[in-house]
Amino acid sequence: MNIAMHISNGIIGGPVSLAYGVVAVVLLAFCLSKARQDLSERLAPMAGLVAAFIFAVQMLNFPVLPGVSGHLLGGALAAALVGPWVGALCVSVVLIVQALIFADGGLSALGLNISNMALLGTAVGYLVLVGLMKLLPRTAAGVGLAVFFASVLSVVLASQGFVLQFVLGGDVPLTIGYGEISATMAGVHALIGVGEGLIAAVTVTTVAKVRPDLVYALHGDRLARPAESGLPTRTFVLAGLAVAAVLAGGVSYLASGDPDGLDATTLTGCTVDADGVITGGSCIAQQAADHELGGSFLADYGITGVDNATGLAGLIGVALTFAIGLAIFWGVRRRRTAAATAPQAPDTVGAEK
Repeated sequence: MNIAMHISNGIIGGPVSLAYGVVAVVLLAFCLSKARQDLSERLAPMAGLVAAFIFAVQMLNFPVLPGVSGHLLGGALAAALVGPWVGALCVSVVLIVQALIFADGGLSALGLNISNMALLGTAVGYLVLVGLMKLLPRTAAGVGLAVFFASVLSVVLASQGFVLQFVLGGDVPLTIGYGEISATMAGVHALIGVGEGLIAAVTVTTVAKVRPDLVYALHGDRLARPAESGLPTRTFVLAGLAVAAVLAGGVSYLASGDPDGLDATTLTGCTVDADGVITGGSCIAQQAADHELGGSFLADYGITGVDNATGLAGLIGVALTFAIGLAIFWGVRRRRTAAATAPQAPDTVGAEK
């Protein structure tokens, strides 16, 4: 079962991939510095949960057209729950785990994928959320409606991020123009965005009803004080992890095996056989190269030597993503706490006569 979901090696030329990698590193460092202002004792585990949940739901490809599937990108969902800075980091953690552990998305393309999904997708999702929350009531229903439209727009614009990358660094002689690629990506991803919007709306609405203080979009700032009648944060996070485990460990077996919107677009212009192997024509996918870790233990969301192990691989992925995310966010929070409590040097100006 091939459920790889992101840009592969070779699709975009080396110089452009490197440039996007540098940009991604710089912007993620900026997000880390800004996230320090938001991370609190409750937000750190919540951020780890958001990363694990996005990993799980990204395994659930759903059909959008005959022979084409879609999956969650997660930028608007993360922005709604934990804010733009932490949200971008959450999606980045997912992409890094997928690339390094599951050979999903080329290592040389990691900066490209982070730029589109974690940075552009989260930024667009957050800006749309901010605008809509000025018009909608700050209720569970209001934030659910806002995150639906934010998801649709963020997915479509993230897809155009790939089009720009291909314009800059693609060198395949194609029988279709850039305008057709852009239109195809936009149309397919608009449908994917509707699916993502429904998932994000249900998720955020549910959280808003159970623990409204844990929904960043309802407050526009650091998380509010916990609701007196809400679930304890630890219980809420454990319950969320259980849901993610069920999705990745069980529901993932029901996911569509068709290529996702990106892969389907990169195959436009080529003919493929029943196994998905290109047999003729000219298309973007012809430039795709094998993943550097394609033979690793958990490559392609399976387990070497174990048949039909997608669910078990998914469970491992949820656990790893949560653990890595939690470690990063706790580390950032502790640095913030240490900086806040560090003794200040006395003001000696004018002390000497």
